Amino acid sequence: MRIRLKIDWKALTQLPGSKDLSSKKILILDSALRIISEKGLHQLSIAELSRESGISKPLILYHYPTLDSIIEELFFFSGKMARYFIEKNLNREASFETKVMQMIKSLFEWTLYNKEVSEFFILMFHSGTKNPQMQKILKEILQTAHDLWERIFLESMRYKSLEELRIHINGLQSMITGSLIIMISTNRTQDANDLLTEIRLNAEALLGVELPVFELN
Repeated sequence: MRIRLKIDWKALTQLPGSKDLSSKKILILDSALRIISEKGLHQLSIAELSRESGISKPLILYHYPTLDSIIEELFFFSGKMARYFIEKNLNREASFETKVMQMIKSLFEWTLYNKEVSEFFILMFHSGTKNPQMQKILKEILQTAHDLWERIFLESMRYKSLEELRIHINGLQSMITGSLIIMISTNRTQDANDLLTEIRLNAEALLGVELPVFELN
């Protein structure tokens, strides 16, 4: 369950609202993510990136003029990675209850299978959003998640008011985000299925429906 999936950077660039990446930029971002995961954010430097990627320091600075711009780009694409993973695992023909659990399960599995990305994301979620650009990226990531939930809820045709729909979406988002942050920051990945069960029961209480039982792969 703790394996690292190879990141399909090119697929991420095709998502709505994304941006193009050259092969050099992909190598820089992948190397930066590996350094952060293995050595910590404080060890990320242009010199370390040059050693890890094999790209000269001047060429790195040609593509990314500052270290902050690399971190911002990583944060931007971490949100795209989550969306890509969820979209691949969401069955549009399924019932409302199944879609809700597919969405929740996908968020858990993305967090577990992309441990480097999720740890970086949580780090930025807590401390990296102090500058305006990072705050803007975080807002866009949260809005993307909200839009995915909204699509599922609107397709169900069971909500009589947008206010009720928003309350349920915001409740689910807060509940799931909190659980994932706790799971990664306290290294409780071995309890992932227990946490998934807890979220399912809480979601059932919030939505007033019975949700299918899913196990993480």
